[in-house]
Amino acid sequence: MEADRCFPQIKGNSALRVRIAGDIMSAGGLAHAYIIEGRLGSGRRTLAKNIAAALCCERAGTNAPLPCGECPTCRKIFAGISPDVITVAREDGKASLGIDTIRALRTDVHILPNELEYKIYIINDADTMTAQAQNALLLTLEEPPSYLVFLLIAESSGSLLETVRSRAPSLRMQPLPPDTVAEIALERCPEAAELKRENESAFRGIIMASDGSAGRAIELFSGKEKYAVTARRTAAVGFCRIAASRGHGQELLSLLQPYSSGKREEAARMLNDLSLALRDLALLKKSEKAPLRFFADADEAEEICGGYTLTRLLSLYDAVENARDLLSRNANTRLTVFGLMNAAEASEARR
Repeated sequence: MEADRCFPQIKGNSALRVRIAGDIMSAGGLAHAYIIEGRLGSGRRTLAKNIAAALCCERAGTNAPLPCGECPTCRKIFAGISPDVITVAREDGKASLGIDTIRALRTDVHILPNELEYKIYIINDADTMTAQAQNALLLTLEEPPSYLVFLLIAESSGSLLETVRSRAPSLRMQPLPPDTVAEIALERCPEAAELKRENESAFRGIIMASDGSAGRAIELFSGKEKYAVTARRTAAVGFCRIAASRGHGQELLSLLQPYSSGKREEAARMLNDLSLALRDLALLKKSEKAPLRFFADADEAEEICGGYTLTRLLSLYDAVENARDLLSRNANTRLTVFGLMNAAEASEARR
């Protein structure tokens, strides 16, 4: 089945979409459980709903896309009102998915589907299941009724027991290209379109900060965090520009002062952005075709890169990574940031 007809609501991940469609359409190809893994905002829950709809789509096997999204069954599943597609989640305030929830599920699985051929359980935050809960679920995974399908949503399948992983193939959502993230954000988030009209550079910066996650991009555009993200990115670019010149101590002091006297978490986020920026510049020194994770504007990155040697970039990168490590071990934020500034001056003197 062609990729453009498989799960049209899912952006990117074309090989994954074709694989799942093949499992659904081939006799005996469907597993009774899948682990859908990927970072927050990567579309895992959207994929789970699409798989549920594809399994039960009334137009499956025709020339319609899979799922069609238009038949009564697809509409009920996407609206969240199908009695045979059940979402399982942690109890409010609980950090883990406990055994009582899974025991209730195990009782319910023996009740036949109400309307559909399948009964589908979407287990959110499956990687937070306790070991007891996973072992309880395993009893059903080992001998499931023919109509049963589990879709386990997790950031990483590595958090699940090996015995669970062995019975549930992994479907990993890959990060989306920046242009695809931008397309989705503009379609679904009015604030994204507004920022794009007002400040194209800030818009592209938020897209890059989402790191391939459309959900994360929409979250940033919709909230006040976008201002902090834009400020951090501005600081990271400013650091890279200033550190490429000589005699930059006072300028670096002014640039980094808000992070030396502010919250540790914000300083750590800025250092993470700076690490990504220096990584981009170092890779550009090696290849003009290097994929960028921080810079939205390749021309800007190349311009800044021209002021550095590779040795100098790697020295700065090491200094930033050392500062990140110190903060993670609860070092004083002010001293850590000033130490980074001194390291930048020292590496400049050695070049």
